[in-house]
Amino acid sequence: MLCDHPIYCNGPILSTVMLSGVFDKDKTFVDMPTSKPVNDVLAAFHKLPANATKAQVAQFVDDNFHPAGYDVIETELEDWTEDPPFLRGVTDPVLRGYGMSVHNQWKQLARRRDPSKLCAGCASSLLATNYTFISPGGSTSREFAYWNTYYINLGLLRSGLYQTAKGVLRNLLDMVRSYGFVPTGGRVYFTDRSGLPLLALMVNDYYQATKDLLFVAEALPLLVKEHEFWDMYRSVNITYTPNSATLSKRQNPGVVTSKVSTLGPDLFSTASSTSSAFTRPENFLADTATAKTELASPQLFSTAQNSGSLYAASEAGTMPSVQYANRTTAEVGPSLFSTANRRRSLDIPTTNPFASFTHDQLLVLGSIGINDTAAVNINSILYQAESIIANFYQLAAYGNNTHESIAYSRLASRRRQTLIDLAYNPQTGLFADYHISTGQHADIWSINSLWSFWAFSDTLPAESAHSALESLSELHDKFPGGLPNTFYNTTLLWDWPN
Repeated sequence: MLCDHPIYCNGPILSTVMLSGVFDKDKTFVDMPTSKPVNDVLAAFHKLPANATKAQVAQFVDDNFHPAGYDVIETELEDWTEDPPFLRGVTDPVLRGYGMSVHNQWKQLARRRDPSKLCAGCASSLLATNYTFISPGGSTSREFAYWNTYYINLGLLRSGLYQTAKGVLRNLLDMVRSYGFVPTGGRVYFTDRSGLPLLALMVNDYYQATKDLLFVAEALPLLVKEHEFWDMYRSVNITYTPNSATLSKRQNPGVVTSKVSTLGPDLFSTASSTSSAFTRPENFLADTATAKTELASPQLFSTAQNSGSLYAASEAGTMPSVQYANRTTAEVGPSLFSTANRRRSLDIPTTNPFASFTHDQLLVLGSIGINDTAAVNINSILYQAESIIANFYQLAAYGNNTHESIAYSRLASRRRQTLIDLAYNPQTGLFADYHISTGQHADIWSINSLWSFWAFSDTLPAESAHSALESLSELHDKFPGGLPNTFYNTTLLWDWPN
């Protein structure tokens, strides 16, 4: 679905306020609930002059909106414990004190939606949630974030906060019930974006900690529904001939047709590319500046559309652990890399956001064929999800195989084999994203490709295990403080050298 709210997703109010310079951070405005019914806010906006000044826009905002976060409140955790399981048996006072300081953070981050102070007809960008959620922290995070919640869930379970964890998961399950998938975050402007499909993994972690089979039965239809979304909107069929080096003891099956999931949101690929329809509201100015910047020929915006949509790529960039890391350097009709390089030679930094980028930075950010990239981490996660769903069907049948459990087991097995066939390098023992149109591995290594080892390392060819360990050991020696997302300094927060 596409976000179509007249205030928080697109339209003249959003663009006018964002371009006015009233706020230092774009996310501030789109997190502000209205203080008057939406129709009254729209009427007040239409009374503004065509070229409203910054002061006039600021007054309009003050008259019609509450502060950001007005409808979110801190809340107590009903299952709070001063004796978390992970600290039992820890006697060292320093370690115990540190552990308790981390444990106590849950009380600082617990939030609830509170619409009680909003008027009838007032609007908020906050999605409806019925249970406590955990904010990721930071000055602008006032809602749940899908990716962060995966790790939050692990922490809550380690802290023994099982009731809170179940509520957090039920919020996400409600998102699937409403939208068919879990949005990137708990705001209406995130409902045209999906985060990595980690919900099945979260429910499984909860089940392993609690053995709550009733909750598994509650969650299972919605886990299937999220998987169906990824199967329909984030997947493509690919036909290939497996490399004999990856076949191991398998007989050569000849030409294989399989389904893989890509980085890109297919529902955007045929959508209108005009105006500000797909700028991210919480990142409005940066997206607008990038998309509207004219490059030599053709325009950056037009070029990006040829390779899958710049706005869609921006959306994909908000998918954690994707972040444009594993792009192939193959040019994609033509690529942003080449176009941005041509524009750099004209030396007009005031109008080119890429003017100060180095060759290495453009190498990573330049080729964004998001609908053409079979990402290792996404497909590894979906393999895990399919395996988990198969197991849940079997649990629901008291340990017996069912048609559904067998079907999902086969899906998982087929996806794993496709990753081994397409993304696995027997010489290094490592995986790399696969560029579908060129039939080549991405030549930019990313830590994201390690997810396959977490997902199914026990099923990889044994003869390549030593190569993988050697490769990872070399990376660890080179980066003893922690592995970077890529080896390129793209200036992005998640990338090297951070």
